[in-house]
Amino acid sequence: MNRKAGAALGLALAVCPAACLADTLFDAIQMAYETNPTLRAQRAQLRVDDEGYVQARAGYGPQVSVTGQYGWQGARVPQTASPFAPATTTDYSAGTGSAQLIVTQPLYTGGAIKAQVQGAAATVLQSREALRQAEGDLLTKVITAYVDVRRDRETLRILREEVDALAADDKEAQARGALGVATRTDVAQAEARLLAARSQLIAAQGRLNASSAEYLAVVGESPGELEPEPDLPGMPLSADDAFATADQNNPQILAAIQAERAAHEKINEAKAAMRPTVSIRIDAGISPIEPYLPKPYDQSVTAAAVVTQPLFTSGIYSSKIRQAVEGDNEALLNIEATRRAVVELVAQSWDQAASTRAANEVVERQVEAEEEALKGDKIEERAGLRTTLDLLNAENELNEARLTLIQGRHDAYVAGASLLAAMGVLEARYLTPKGQIYDPVAALDRVKNRGVPPWVDLIGKVDGVGAPSTSAPALSAPNAGTERPPASALSPSPTP
Repeated sequence: MNRKAGAALGLALAVCPAACLADTLFDAIQMAYETNPTLRAQRAQLRVDDEGYVQARAGYGPQVSVTGQYGWQGARVPQTASPFAPATTTDYSAGTGSAQLIVTQPLYTGGAIKAQVQGAAATVLQSREALRQAEGDLLTKVITAYVDVRRDRETLRILREEVDALAADDKEAQARGALGVATRTDVAQAEARLLAARSQLIAAQGRLNASSAEYLAVVGESPGELEPEPDLPGMPLSADDAFATADQNNPQILAAIQAERAAHEKINEAKAAMRPTVSIRIDAGISPIEPYLPKPYDQSVTAAAVVTQPLFTSGIYSSKIRQAVEGDNEALLNIEATRRAVVELVAQSWDQAASTRAANEVVERQVEAEEEALKGDKIEERAGLRTTLDLLNAENELNEARLTLIQGRHDAYVAGASLLAAMGVLEARYLTPKGQIYDPVAALDRVKNRGVPPWVDLIGKVDGVGAPSTSAPALSAPNAGTERPPASALSPSPTP
């Protein structure tokens, strides 16, 4: 960090009043959840996909268009002279207009629109899982930033205490050296340890500035007096519980499943192109009968049922079906690849959290032993049974054990948060239940019926006749359960 950046960070930390700062971990999470631009951008992307569902569903409804024009027409017609009449010129002019109204209502598309709607619904659910993934990533960063600041502040406190203790040791060593009780080596050793501790203190201050800047970037506010981090809710009791929860809730797995659903609907859409389509078309128009006469007008209304059946397409539809099938196979394989990656992540996080907690228990006992040993070393050093170097080593070992314990507790907490994120349960609704939680279902409900006529659901049922029977994705819950196909259930490729 350069001098200008350090000064800016220091100013930000100084001018922000304590009342506006997050005091607890849950306060920091709520602040980040409401204001973080990355998470808000992902919500906007979800709303983009919501509109894709609205647009696909609009295919069931009528399409109405009107075309009108008005223009002025003029002409000059010369007539040559004849033996009985002189040459003349006749001018013709008139303002004329015309209009045409076209109404088209699909009745049956062979299931093409149904496949588009269900594919769009799967895309919406996939985007919701992407939002959950972004939320889990953000909360992991908030938790990490929170415990980083607390770790660095505690480290700074211990190092300041060490510098104060070594400064006292150095002063005492110099006094004893002046009296001839301590050797020059003892005095030099005390001074060297003091200088080394001051160097560590400067480096620790730099790390605290960096972690505070990271906190500010993630949470949106500078860290104030942060309370000790609480126990994280939802920690699994066993590795098997963690794996089972991840398989049901991990957003990456669920997103991969919804991506496969959308890919499978591409197959249905491609197959539907080979079936007949039926629609009603109404044309109404008005136009002048003669170009230079504003009246009378020719008025016409035509209503027709239009049936279309492709007969020969030079293999393009068959190719599109094969293409969609291979896309679905790829999506199915991505589900298995994602599952394996999640299993690896859960295993690593579980082992990291478990091993770090076990190591912390050992280090806690080590700190107690080091504290007891240091008390004895101080008594024995004054009695001449221990050297100055022995005392300095004992103080250094105690401080190193304390710093190791601080880092270990930090690592165990971060590993626990990473484990919850891998399981898919690190969400604001569990950590800040009283906060305002974004509702993706309500966001879709606000737009999905705008401009939609009441008979689209009936048309949707008609369009499903003869189409492959697939379950429609449920959009009524933010994290709807899904039936996950096994990795081996690949869509069979059509015979060439």
